[in-house]
Amino acid sequence: MKKLFKTIFMSVALLASSLSFTACNSNKQRIGIIQFGTHESLNDCYNGMVKGLKEELKDQFDDYVIDRQNSNFDAASSAAQANTFVSKRVSIIGAIATPSAMAAASAAKGTIPVVYCAVSDPASAGLTTMENVTGSSDLLDFDGQLSLIKTFIPAVAKIGVLYTLSEANSLSQIETLRTKAEALNIEIVTQAITNASEIPTATDTLLNKNVDCLTNLTDNTVVGALDIILAKTNAKKIPVFGSEIDQVKGGCLASASLDYVALGEKTGAIMAKILKGDAKASNDIAIKIEDSFNCYSEKVANDLGITLPETKDMKNVDK
Repeated sequence: MKKLFKTIFMSVALLASSLSFTACNSNKQRIGIIQFGTHESLNDCYNGMVKGLKEELKDQFDDYVIDRQNSNFDAASSAAQANTFVSKRVSIIGAIATPSAMAAASAAKGTIPVVYCAVSDPASAGLTTMENVTGSSDLLDFDGQLSLIKTFIPAVAKIGVLYTLSEANSLSQIETLRTKAEALNIEIVTQAITNASEIPTATDTLLNKNVDCLTNLTDNTVVGALDIILAKTNAKKIPVFGSEIDQVKGGCLASASLDYVALGEKTGAIMAKILKGDAKASNDIAIKIEDSFNCYSEKVANDLGITLPETKDMKNVDK
């Protein structure tokens, strides 16, 4: 009997503790964040956003709970997650990458603030004219990237690019890259995909077009399958230039890279200011990051048989 009372007492205590925890959480406001998929750039954005929220909200950060959803590079999942956040009436929606941002803005319809992060061309995505929407854009340094490619491959004539038809940011980036490359007498050879399952075949097709190298855009579907691409390019000793430093750490040769943690941090600060009532979500407070830094992998260069250029203006990710 004594053991029975003890068991009942412990069960009641655990139930009370659970109810107390639930009640505590129910009093917290919810921040919804949709991350389009998992790769280092998007992870860096998320980590930066949390850091920015903490630093700007300070003690008020404990009044919120973050609900992070991953779309696994599926736009339909982003749309469903956005609709769920709207139905739960979250305080704000953070959206990492263009498909997530478009889904969130469409679902919110101006009723909930939406703050996007790492959207390369917000105007083409229709985000700059939407009510209660703002955020940060990551404009790739194409001049810097092309200059970096020529540093490693002085006689470069053809650069291959894989891109996803459904990613609006990729379509606009290709046109910008092609215009800048043509001024340097470099041809941009593209290969489109509709989903990740097409990447192996698309990579083979692109490599058969006698490209001197590949360069990545901020195309989330393509970057998410980087290991598949690198397995094929490395077999043919074709270098791949990444769109940021983590891709270089993952096997690309070099990059004129942006700092995605810093981008996320500034985005989180915007979210916090909106939550505090110090700002309204509008295009007037949107920010753009363009500054880049050069980085490379000495190991990848050696594996590909590429002679390192004599320059000190690059970070070696292997050291």
